Amino acid sequence: MTREVSGAMQALSRLCTATELLPSVDLVTRTLARREAVQSSQIEGTRTQLHELLEYEATQGSDGAPADAVVTGRYVQALEQGLATIRRAGTRQALDTRLLRALHATLMQDAPASLRAGDYRDTQAWIGSGRIEDATFVPAPPSRIEACMEELEASMLRYARREDEVWELPVVGQLAIAHAQFETIHPFADGNGRCGRLLMPLILAAEGYPPIYLSGTLLRQRRAYYDALADVQLRADWVPWIRLLCRAVVEACDGAVAIARDLEAIRAEWTHGLADLRSDAAARRLPAFLLGHPVVAVKQVAEGLGISFKSANKAIEALVSRGMLSEPTRRRNRVFHATEILRRLEQP
Repeated sequence: MTREVSGAMQALSRLCTATELLPSVDLVTRTLARREAVQSSQIEGTRTQLHELLEYEATQGSDGAPADAVVTGRYVQALEQGLATIRRAGTRQALDTRLLRALHATLMQDAPASLRAGDYRDTQAWIGSGRIEDATFVPAPPSRIEACMEELEASMLRYARREDEVWELPVVGQLAIAHAQFETIHPFADGNGRCGRLLMPLILAAEGYPPIYLSGTLLRQRRAYYDALADVQLRADWVPWIRLLCRAVVEACDGAVAIARDLEAIRAEWTHGLADLRSDAAARRLPAFLLGHPVVAVKQVAEGLGISFKSANKAIEALVSRGMLSEPTRRRNRVFHATEILRRLEQP
């Protein structure tokens, strides 16, 4: 297992080096965060695809949206809220139970009042269908949740190496323990899986790493993911979970670098294809914007580039005429897809 942890830490180092060299990394990271939201929500059974979430954001929901798209959009909001809180604080101390409850309130703001968005559950929960006597796992009773969460905060969320310690727990180990501990406590009536997976990119960001997104691997290996957490909860066997998490970290790091490079190549190709336009044409600024917004509406482009609605519409038409953007369906609030970017993002 030491080899797997070392490999994951090396992958994080490669990602840090690559992000310093790649242009447009913030825009690519924005798009990857939305892919993470889709995949983390799909683990819980939602069906929203990436382009549907992006359409919902591009139109600000004015065309209506499937309920799953709204749920997935809340995950994006919670992730951005958590990252913003950590960046403002500039310290690991921002990761506390108050933040977790705030993130849960954002995630679950559309849920029925009985699910107590932002509050710990007040009834006993169990994992498995049927009676509690037949449950595969029974998490903490409501009376113990507060103390369990305080222990989680003390042991992991505010983890810091003491000066008298000669050994430091690698950040991958911190991720493994924090996520498993949170899922074992199961503090909320609903949304524990998504909230627990939010912890991992937030811990990485608090430690100065790019906030990599792990749900792709966990979605593809959902059964192994659930089984590995059960091994921790029922048998105190950490090996399967740490190995799976290390594999997810390596795949996420290397995948993020590969995607960033591929999207930058697409941007460069499109920018070259627009070289015949005037140097101040808004269309020449649009390829870079599309890295972070692969589905766009005219109003969104106007606001994002700081131009008029008319200029934004003209810029979009220029990219449509060159096959860089397409309009998959004609509707009142028109949206345009950067199909080549979406196709790359949808690859495993």
